[in-house]
Parts: sequence; structure tokens; C-alpha cells
Amino acid sequence: MDKSYMKFTQFHMDILEELDRENGIVHSPYFTEGSYVVYSIKNSCLTLWVFHDAIDKYLSIPTYYICVSPKDKIKGAGHQLDCMILPLLDNCMEANIRDYIDMVLDYLCLRQWAEVQLGKVSTTVKKDIKKNKKMLTVIEPGLDYYLFDSKWYTEISNDESFQVSGHFRLQPYGDGTRKLIWINEYTKNGYHRKATIDKVKDGDISLT
Repeated sequence: MDKSYMKFTQFHMDILEELDRENGIVHSPYFTEGSYVVYSIKNSCLTLWVFHDAIDKYLSIPTYYICVSPKDKIKGAGHQLDCMILPLLDNCMEANIRDYIDMVLDYLCLRQWAEVQLGKVSTTVKKDIKKNKKMLTVIEPGLDYYLFDSKWYTEISNDESFQVSGHFRLQPYGDGTRKLIWINEYTKNGYHRKATIDKVKDGDISLT
């Protein structure tokens, strides 16, 4: 999520309103190794529990409780979030704990509005059981989860007068849906290259 990181601030209120009463789990390679986040959204408030697998051999231990809510009613630029962060274990310190908030919100924006490709992954779980006074290790089906990659839609214009930095756009459609598109950095001069979303709509290309 390098491209999206810290780029979705203007969509925070939209995503929290649209996903009201949703619960889920997010695991990312950008998180601290062995950690994942359980999230819940209610009344435009995002609640996170950060878990770590490496603390206990048999249990995932919650290390932080985080509550996030809009600090204002501003949509778009200038919007801020109020954050309450509570450590749940003594001597548990993470320098970049707020990164979990940004990454979960980024994930939700991408999953909700961007064109994605889903891939189902099935897992297994090892369990130790006692049978005939002996300990045996058995393998049972675990949880299924999904991996996704975003397909970005790019719109570029060029002009010698000034530069426009890259940014995301929440593009509305006639059927009432919205999709997240990326507008690359460009020089404003009146030259326009079609965004991929327009090429798809016009039949110039097809997505597979």
C-alpha cells in the first residue's frame, strides 16, 4: 500500500459512514511481524484491537485498544481524527502504533471503492490431542481469507504552467456507486490522456 499510504485522509468520514456496523480482521506485511488487527465500525467510530502472536505460544494476546472517531465534520482536505490509544499489557511499547489506524483505513478504502482481484487462501491448524495416553499432533482446516491487489486508474494531463501532485479521487457513477481512482502527478497544460476507467467505459480496453 505504498502508493495509498496517508493519501486517504479526505475519505475517512465517507468510509466510516458507508461501512457502519462492519467487523473484520486485517493482516498486513506492513504491520509488526506476528501482529494483526481486529476492527469494528459503529456510528462513524472505528475501534481496533491489536493482537500479537509472538507473546504467548498458544494464544494471540491483545496489546492495544484503539478508538478512532472524526474530530470534526469536515469532508475532504483538513479533516482530522480523534484517537484514544490504550496499552493493554505492561511494558508494551510500539513507536508507530498510529500506523495501524492509517493502514486499516487505507485497506477499507481500497477494498470498498477500488477495482480489486480477489484470491482465496485456505489455512490449516496444528492441534495436540491426547489419544490412548499419547499426545498426537493433528492437522485441521483453519480459517479462509482473501488476498487482493488493486488495479489503479490513471488520468494524466500535461501543462508547462504548474505541476499537480498525485492524488486519489472518489469517482461517482450514474448507478449510485463510487470507485477509488488514482490520479498521477501531472503538469497542467491542457493535454489529456484518458484514465483507464474511461477507456474501459468506452470499450477501448477490457479488464481481466
